[in-house]
Amino acid sequence: IRVTSIRQEGTQVKVTIEEIPQVSVGNKGILVRIRDEDGKNLGKLWIGQANVRWAAGSRPEKSAKQLSVRKFVDLLNEL
Repeated sequence: IRVTSIRQEGTQVKVTIEEIPQVSVGNKGILVRIRDEDGKNLGKLWIGQANVRWAAGSRPEKSAKQLSVRKFVDLLNEL
């Protein structure tokens, strides 16, 4: 599977997903780097076993906003 772009409200965001049969979420979780169509870093999203963390732009992980996976899924379901 390879997704190269997603459009939302007139803005194009590039996301690349490589085909991976199964991923184990370790202690640090899975890191997803998000960039716009010009390659500008929008932020990093860590998906862990219990929590999701978001650091906008180039903020370090230690200043990332955090919420539970359940709350993250609830927010996605509200879209």
